[in-house]
Amino acid sequence: ADAEPTSAPEATSPPAPAGRASRGHLAGLDGLRALAIVAVVVFHLDPAWLPGGFLGVDVFFVISGFLITTLLVRERRDTGRVDLRGFWTRRARRLLPALLVVVPVAILIARTVEADLLVGVRRQALGALTFSTNWLEIAQGSNYFAATSPQLFMNFWSLAVEEQFYLVWPLAMIGLLWLHRRFAVTEGALATLVLGLGLTSAVLMAVTFDPAAPTVAYYGTHTHLVGLMLGAALAIVWTGPLRAYTTSRVWCTRRPWIVGAAIVTIALLLAFAAEDHAWTFRLGIPLVSVATAVLLLAAVERPGRLRSTLEPPPLTWIGQRSYGIYLWHWPGILIVAQDIP
Repeated sequence: ADAEPTSAPEATSPPAPAGRASRGHLAGLDGLRALAIVAVVVFHLDPAWLPGGFLGVDVFFVISGFLITTLLVRERRDTGRVDLRGFWTRRARRLLPALLVVVPVAILIARTVEADLLVGVRRQALGALTFSTNWLEIAQGSNYFAATSPQLFMNFWSLAVEEQFYLVWPLAMIGLLWLHRRFAVTEGALATLVLGLGLTSAVLMAVTFDPAAPTVAYYGTHTHLVGLMLGAALAIVWTGPLRAYTTSRVWCTRRPWIVGAAIVTIALLLAFAAEDHAWTFRLGIPLVSVATAVLLLAAVERPGRLRSTLEPPPLTWIGQRSYGIYLWHWPGILIVAQDIP
């Protein structure tokens, strides 16, 4: 949710066919972000409206893994190094200003509306400001899906997972790119290694998931990496000569069917993968991540019906503001619901 906008100058993209906008814009991704944030907001307004809407977070994870890895690969290729200090500084400038506003403002408003909203707020504020919400809430035994005692900054768990990814992943990519250059390890082999990490994380979520206490499986950084790793693996093969296998006969001849299957998969999961189904966490999250990766690849690969569908001004407008919407929507829902249940 908090990856920088695809229209930002620093959000560089791989070499792409005609139709790619200037200044590093990756066409279609703002539309994917918009659909993801709308799904999350609808779910938080009333889970009955879109039972699997919370899977929009996993759509964000795939996009973030793809964009950040693309940026790191391009920087290494263009300059011969990865500027870690610059990378982390840009993340802080992107994330912290809005965060430093929403936390105190939401607390002040909640204090005047309903004191019950401030239960555990010190822990929540600490987690929000240090990007450790997921681990603090695991230690507390919180439940993201519990209807009672809603937390003011409950939604910040995913920001914590992403920021922890931003902290560690550049170091991992430096190692992977060193292997690529020093031992001529192919992009396909590197992507396979990264996919292995994602698969391991998905297995960990499946085996640790407990319907009565899903916090560890759902909040854990180690158990919720599949989307980020899938996006990262896709970026590795997309930025290299393999072009993510989009020149293969299978992709060229069956692209409409593959993309159509991905769209149907996402739609069905959003509609039916409810929080009270164990298969949602053991199969649904990996499936929505794979389907998102397919749509992402199809959108950035070349102009077409999918890209044009994802680029109308309303979707672009929402997608470019998805981070702010994600920050504010849940505290806003809780506060307003005190007067309008």
